[in-house]
Amino acid sequence: MLRKFSTLCFVVSLLFVSVVSQSPQQQRDPAEENPVIEELKAIADDETVARFVSATQAMDSGRYEEADSLYTEVLKKVPDFAPALRRLGYTYGHLGKRQEGLALTAKALEKNRSVGNLGGRASMLVYSSSPDFVPSPAEIKEAESLAREAWQKSGNSDDDAGFLLAETLMMSKKYDEFVSLAHTLKAKFPDSGAAAYYEAMALAVNDDLNAAEAEIARAKSLGAPAEAFTQLESGIQQARDDAFFGLGRFRGYFSAALGIVGVWAVGLVALFVIGWYLSRTTLRSIETSDPNDITGQALSSLKRFYRGVVSIAGIYYYISQPVVIFLIVLFTGAVVIGFLWVGRIPIYFVLVLVFAGGASIYHMLRTLVTRPKIEDPGRALTEAEAPALWQLVRKVAETINTRPVTEIRITQGTDLAVYERGSFRAKMSDQADRILILGAAVLNDFDQNAFRAVVAHEYGHFSNRDTAGGDIAHRVNVDIIRVVEAMVASETNTIYNVSFHFLRLFHFLFRRITHGASRLQEVLADRVAAYYFGADSFQEGLRHVIRRELEFTRLADKEIGSALRGNRAFSNLYDLEIGDDSDRLSIEEEFNRSLEQETTEDDTHPSPKDRFRYIEGARSAEVEHLHGKVWELFSDRSAITSEMNAVIEKLVRPSYSTDSTLGL
Repeated sequence: MLRKFSTLCFVVSLLFVSVVSQSPQQQRDPAEENPVIEELKAIADDETVARFVSATQAMDSGRYEEADSLYTEVLKKVPDFAPALRRLGYTYGHLGKRQEGLALTAKALEKNRSVGNLGGRASMLVYSSSPDFVPSPAEIKEAESLAREAWQKSGNSDDDAGFLLAETLMMSKKYDEFVSLAHTLKAKFPDSGAAAYYEAMALAVNDDLNAAEAEIARAKSLGAPAEAFTQLESGIQQARDDAFFGLGRFRGYFSAALGIVGVWAVGLVALFVIGWYLSRTTLRSIETSDPNDITGQALSSLKRFYRGVVSIAGIYYYISQPVVIFLIVLFTGAVVIGFLWVGRIPIYFVLVLVFAGGASIYHMLRTLVTRPKIEDPGRALTEAEAPALWQLVRKVAETINTRPVTEIRITQGTDLAVYERGSFRAKMSDQADRILILGAAVLNDFDQNAFRAVVAHEYGHFSNRDTAGGDIAHRVNVDIIRVVEAMVASETNTIYNVSFHFLRLFHFLFRRITHGASRLQEVLADRVAAYYFGADSFQEGLRHVIRRELEFTRLADKEIGSALRGNRAFSNLYDLEIGDDSDRLSIEEEFNRSLEQETTEDDTHPSPKDRFRYIEGARSAEVEHLHGKVWELFSDRSAITSEMNAVIEKLVRPSYSTDSTLGL
């Protein structure tokens, strides 16, 4: 209830304006002012009367120093003139001379116990220009007594006396009498903004907050000063906050937290805008840069900026965790309190909401303190199994003038990618192990000359240090996927799960930023391949990889489905050939679509046609042309394919999925 709040705020904001002092825009009522002037004319000369009039005008206009001087001159001529004593007391109050003002209003009251002098003395007792002033209980008691006498003496008809009594009743905490008087004032002075204000206070005191706000609006429309309502409106809001089970006492903390959430949201928008800008800038830079600039020297500033933005975005994800947890708690608590407020609680819904919120917080915190076990894909390919392949791979590194891979890992799929294994320090100092992932399924009919260019592309990632600084991007992606998978498993990925929507949003923003950087890395790696081994060789290699992935997927799917339905062992998937014309036509159509598709913001690689276009104009590489197929570089193709076929058969029955790092 508002009865718990001090009414001093109202004394400061409205009392002096409505009772003691007249607004600069408000003219004094001639019916009240003329008798005062006539009284003075009867005892003073015209010059003194003129000074009194000028002093009053100065006081009403807020020129208190001038009013002080003029009233002082008047009182030298008529020292017992009560209106001048009272008004000079008001002036002193504004000038910070409260004691002098109190003395003058007391003297005026001794001369004449009029309604005006009673009100003047009462207002000075509870008023000071100092914002820290608080009247004493004795002063409040005396002011109430004087205001009550003034109100009665006026026949309950003087609005200033009534307003002053209302003030002092509030300050005396006589709430019931105040409420009754406020209703009376509204009835007697229906067009008064001050009366409407007191009525609003009375309604607030009785906890009729909606009606109080409506009355405040009416008071403002009647001309009551807007600044007078700040504290009352704040008190009403406080009462509303307290109504929610006392949580309003924490509104300062909530406001600060919501401010942080606002800043955090602006940060998300900024990341999106920066990602959008970088993506567009990268595209323009690639279009206009030299295709023989294999290190991206002309794009070095953009690369550094991109790397910094990716790091900031990754860190921002982890900074966002406490904010998201706060939003989960806030949303869940608000819904529960809302149901308690209306008096009806859907138990099942609330339990589901609380469970979803708690589970989400648990999953998010869990990803922060635990790391998934990282396993290398496939298995290491020894040099004895493919000595010529190792020789080719090392020769490519020598040509590009970069450190060769320390390990080749053979997998059962169509992978062609590279990554580094080791600590962050080892990666940054170029001491980490370099790994080449080679999918057995991509090697059928792969021309060695084209394959060499593709390997050069992968080495381009090493020479450009693309694999050295991607840990945070990879970790963020892994953590987001882990949380989402946990939510799906626990069925908490619901429409009212705040964290689920955050993960979707942030993953979208992060893709926009990291995929733009990835596309730039791929273009520069393409240039390395084209520069050293020719654009035609690289294009041939890229086409082969695309076509082989389509072929192997189609053939393997058909064979696996047939074998599972027939409950038989798989045929060697690496020896299958397309025999169906409809399959051949379908694959050809899909292959052509892949080559001609447009690059999108969600692509980690530019589209093939864009990649081919970006290396147009690359130098004609003078390099020995290789002949033969890649499988010829292995000692025993049959042993490798049989082993990989067994791996697929073992994995297919429960299901299997792979994820590579930096691929072709």
